[in-house]
Amino acid sequence: MADAFGTSASIYEGVWTDWSRGKVWGLTWTLCPTQATLLTNALAVFVTISGIRLWTIIRFILYELSASERQGMSPHLRKRQVILRNAGSDLATAWLMLNLACSSRRRHTNRRRWSTYGIGLFAITYTVLFWIAGVFSNKAISATKDGRSAVLARSKRCGVWNETYRAIAQDSLFSNEFEYGLFVQNAAKQRHDIQLSLGYAQECYLSQAFADGMSPTCNTLKTSRLNWTVWDSTCPFAPHLCHKDSKVIVLDTGLIDSHEDLGINASPGDRLKYQRRTTCAVLDDSGYIRGWDGSITNSSSPKPAPDAAFAYYGPSLYKEGNWTYSYSNFASFYNDFSAQVTLPYQIDVEMAYAVADPQYSFGDFEPIPELVQAKADLNMFFLSFTGMYLDPIEDPWFSAHREAHFPNPNVFLQSRFSRDAAISSLGCTEQHRFCSGNSSCTEFGGFDQVQNNGTFNAGLSPHQNVTFDRILRAVTYSGLRNVVMQLETTTTPMLATNVSMSGQSGAVVSPGLPDNQWTLEVGFWHSIAMAQLQREVVQWATGQIAPEPQYSQYLLPPTEEPDKWFCKSFMIQSIVYQSFSLLAIILIVIFGTLAIVISLTIEDIAALLRKCFRKSPPPRSWDHFDMLGDRTPVIPRFQPDERLSRTTSRRHNPNRGLELKTRFSTPEINRMSSPTLPPDDRTISIWNAHANSSHLSPPKTGEAPPRPARESWMAISLNEFEFTTPDTAIPTLRSERQRRMARPIASPPPVVAPPYARRFERDTAVNYDTWV
Repeated sequence: MADAFGTSASIYEGVWTDWSRGKVWGLTWTLCPTQATLLTNALAVFVTISGIRLWTIIRFILYELSASERQGMSPHLRKRQVILRNAGSDLATAWLMLNLACSSRRRHTNRRRWSTYGIGLFAITYTVLFWIAGVFSNKAISATKDGRSAVLARSKRCGVWNETYRAIAQDSLFSNEFEYGLFVQNAAKQRHDIQLSLGYAQECYLSQAFADGMSPTCNTLKTSRLNWTVWDSTCPFAPHLCHKDSKVIVLDTGLIDSHEDLGINASPGDRLKYQRRTTCAVLDDSGYIRGWDGSITNSSSPKPAPDAAFAYYGPSLYKEGNWTYSYSNFASFYNDFSAQVTLPYQIDVEMAYAVADPQYSFGDFEPIPELVQAKADLNMFFLSFTGMYLDPIEDPWFSAHREAHFPNPNVFLQSRFSRDAAISSLGCTEQHRFCSGNSSCTEFGGFDQVQNNGTFNAGLSPHQNVTFDRILRAVTYSGLRNVVMQLETTTTPMLATNVSMSGQSGAVVSPGLPDNQWTLEVGFWHSIAMAQLQREVVQWATGQIAPEPQYSQYLLPPTEEPDKWFCKSFMIQSIVYQSFSLLAIILIVIFGTLAIVISLTIEDIAALLRKCFRKSPPPRSWDHFDMLGDRTPVIPRFQPDERLSRTTSRRHNPNRGLELKTRFSTPEINRMSSPTLPPDDRTISIWNAHANSSHLSPPKTGEAPPRPARESWMAISLNEFEFTTPDTAIPTLRSERQRRMARPIASPPPVVAPPYARRFERDTAVNYDTWV
């Protein structure tokens, strides 16, 4: 376990199920960086070893297929069998096979030459594939996407507020200084969360760096961003309330999956989907904004008298009077505005919840009948600006066309434009909808209305029910009202704030704004709201909802199984910890082990299969061409028509250990020549070797000693498996004169038997000089 988000949560190390991949393929093993490196390196080595042993199986199969050919064992095929038996690696097999195919004669071996080429090319392909498999073995087992691994975040502080703290911190029901401190800390925590969501939205929703995949900030939550669509619609209020020069836009998130998008790890039957639809329109304030019209006198006039403007869209429930919002050129004289006087833009939000039974939430004002929504919550945004613009503004919410002239050394600052009204209004409706895994959905409605659907609630599983509760808590903090209210006192409540500045005289001046500035502002708030929705779900799962660690004492720890399940089932992304597919690791180990075991027992398995299918073994076994095994010399095998008798009785002839009687059926012999033998050995007559032997009688005229079999160790070349057959046969020595001429002048050097031959002589009582 290690830190994930500060000290409140940690990464779970071990085996768990990632339901994104299913119950079986979703088996995931999360490891810390050191252990993950060891695992990937070990698997790479194991894959390499398995590849080598698998090639041994392939070599044996190719050897058996060639050994079963009925055409006979040609020199080319013999060489190929030697290569298949002794070339240990795939790369060595490829090199030797291609070399053999290129150096073989074309006559009588055309088909086999091409088959040799095929084996060489197949070996090269096999080599490349297993090189790639070794390099990318980590990719095969990794559950990583775009360099990020899905991991579980767990915390001992996971839980929900008890009723006492919720009444103090959220409902402002405090009665002493300590409880007031809890309220202040909670308010500061909410502002801090909005600032974090603002930073996340700027990096992952609004920045070009996210589109280029360059921002590391976005590699934290399960999904980097929540998407939505925007389209035009009709006025959601009374038709005359919507501004005639402004369009109506709808921001629809679509169905947000609790598992795929919010990171609550659950099987398909325990998931929920949430959808939010926000409809916004600039209002026509004619007749609803009274009092000061927002006009600004030039600096040569005396100090202006305090003026105020009032918006009458329904009486406020916490302000004195029957107005909804008020703004003055001396805002500090009016209540609830002292914190905003230093900002160029003043933005105020008032909310009215849709009527529900029971009613869980209470709004800020009672809207006029033209604004009342039956199936949606209402948000009213009131905008004021203390400065002026250098260009006229056509945007209906920022509209400014009243020109005024001011003395200034800079010519372009002399002409300025003030707003058309002191207050401009923007109305937005918010609707919510939930769907369960079986496609059972609530109707679009207000926040309280979607909670009161008895049919939908009754169909939820225990895990869906706790997911429903946590998403509702996150929706409370991610609504447009909460986002804008927390941004009001910050330095960036709106995008337009970034282009305004105060001059030396204290006057606020802003360059011109685009005609769709209000839609940009709504998109800006909506992106922060989506980031806040993601962050709030994370906080409920990791215990970060508490302002400070000491406040976690007010969190109720999970006691029921659904609450425990939720606290253990939250996924985030990590670029440090790595998750691996456990099933992929198991399959690699199983198939690799099978390849190793089969390669070590391949001959026994082949013999068993021949016995089961009643197949005769090939004439030359797998070990027949083994050039690295125990090659203890044996008596050369003779032709089928040759007879060999052995007399082992020392009682009748104690001075003679072995009696060889050989009869040849042909008077001539074609002896093979090897480039590794001494030159004298290539020309000396076998007859002379017998004639000079003290143990053997000279053969009769016309007879020659036996020749070694073509497949024996005497005939196989050790120089790249090369051996040749003379173009013309060695003539038979027919006369005594020819035999005398062929006899060398000097006696050949004595033959010294190697150690293994001497051992053979001791074991079998055969004299080495006799049969050599």
